[in-house]
Amino acid sequence: MKKSNEHIGNKIKRFRGFRGMTQEQLAEAVGKTRSLVSYFERTGVINKYTFKEIAEVLHITTEELEKLEDEVLKLKESPTDTHCSNESFAEKLLEQQKSEINFLKQTITQQWELIQRLKII
Repeated sequence: MKKSNEHIGNKIKRFRGFRGMTQEQLAEAVGKTRSLVSYFERTGVINKYTFKEIAEVLHITTEELEKLEDEVLKLKESPTDTHCSNESFAEKLLEQQKSEINFLKQTITQQWELIQRLKII
């Protein structure tokens, strides 16, 4: 099986973005520096304890991140030979992305309303 081009640091960066967190906020939450979080995201080099702490802050398990990498790779390798488990995984991933988009829409709406209220003051 081929290795995925996306290392775990890229996944951390993506999920951090989904959660609306900056590197600084993530670093503070796990007791590290922003530059160290940046290093993790750029290189994918991270110890298992820090990886677990980051996953907890991002509200995802380390196993989900690792499985995501494997499952996405399987989907890419066999687009015509789709298995039931791959289909259900893709459906779950799509639902998760829809949920994230809805969350972001709500957040943007709330921030816009706040900006409008602040303009009045």
